[in-house]
Formats: sequence, structure tokens, C-alpha cells
Amino acid sequence: MNSRVGFCLCTLIILAVTLSISVTLYLMANIHRGPRFYVKEFYVPALDLSQLPTTSNNNNKSNFINNTIITNPCLFFDLAFLNIEYERIVRYGDVNLTFSYGRNNNAVANYVVRSFDQWWWEVDYRREVVESQGVPWEDAVKAVLNGSKVVFRVDLAARPKFKRQFGTYSKKKDVRIGADVEVDGTGLKVKRKDIRLNSAASHRGVGIYVLFLSLLVVWECFCF
Repeated sequence: MNSRVGFCLCTLIILAVTLSISVTLYLMANIHRGPRFYVKEFYVPALDLSQLPTTSNNNNKSNFINNTIITNPCLFFDLAFLNIEYERIVRYGDVNLTFSYGRNNNAVANYVVRSFDQWWWEVDYRREVVESQGVPWEDAVKAVLNGSKVVFRVDLAARPKFKRQFGTYSKKKDVRIGADVEVDGTGLKVKRKDIRLNSAASHRGVGIYVLFLSLLVVWECFCF
């Protein structure tokens, strides 16, 4: 029994050291990886209840819903590009943006940001508007009228390449990231801070790795 306890303690110590090294390497690999992308502003005028008629009877609400469907199905967004690559220039290919509605990621709009170059620690903004199609506006407006929030998603796909000031460009790197954006009855995103677009895959990979090591320790402690 004592030998088993000692073995488990030794294994736990090894696990703790391994996890510490893994997390450190992960942070070192990601803390200075660029570029980064942020949704600074997101506005859906069709969900702006300030446009609602002052008389709040059911007929006016119904008319408001129908009018928003017809008159303004647009999405306004302000996207920030930040290059944090030390002394490196980023050359973007075309950056493809996909806007979706709801948790099921039903695509409702697409937009292409044309290729451009960006210097180290430079910030570029793209303030644009895109017309959406297929948004269930009646359901969305009813939701915000009831005080709930609706979710839009912004997904970004690009293949940038990098170079130092007097070097040559690297191979293109695939970037596929996204973020959910909650919108309320103001038509604006609920989160006032900038929303960073992230890749869930990298975080999921670390989680799977940690889970695997934890299960390995449990198996060794109870099966030997």
C-alpha cells in the first residue's frame, strides 16, 4: 500500500511539472502570435428598439417588425486588425468574413476585406456595412422586445504571410477564427469591450491533452 501511495505521489508530481511546462510552452507560443482581430463595434439597426413607435400597442409592434424586415436588413461592423509580430510585416491575402445568426451558425452575410500590408504594432480598421439575407427578423425582434438577446457570429478566414524588414515573405499561414456577438434591444453588441476573435481548436487541444494526462494518472493509481 505504501509503495502504491508513493507511486501515486510521484506520478502526481510528474503530472504537475508536465502540466506546468505544457502551459508555459503554450503561452509562449501564443502570447506573441499575430495578427489579432477584434470586433470593436457591431450594430443591427433592425433590432434597435428606439425606432419603435411611441404607442406600444400590438399593432404598432407588428408594423415595426414588418418594416424592419423590409427596410434595413444590414449589419454594421467595425473590425480591428492588430499586428503584434515583432518587427514583422504582415501581408494579408483577401480576408473572408462570414456573418451567421443564432447558435446553429446559419450564414446570413459575407464580406471580403481586400489584401493589404501591415507594419509591426500597426492597427488597421475596417468599418463596413453588409446586407444580410435569411435572418428570421420576426423572431429576432420579438426576442429583444421581450428583453432577451440574440446572437450573431463573426468568422474570419485568411492566409497571411510575414516577413522581416529586409527579409523575404514566409509561406502563407491559415487563420480561421471567430467570435459570438450578443445583441440586445439597442441594436448594439452587449459587450462594450472589444471582442477578440479566437480559435476554439487550440484551447480544445490543450484541454484534451490535460484530460488525457489526468486519466492516465487515475488509471495508474488504481490499476497497479
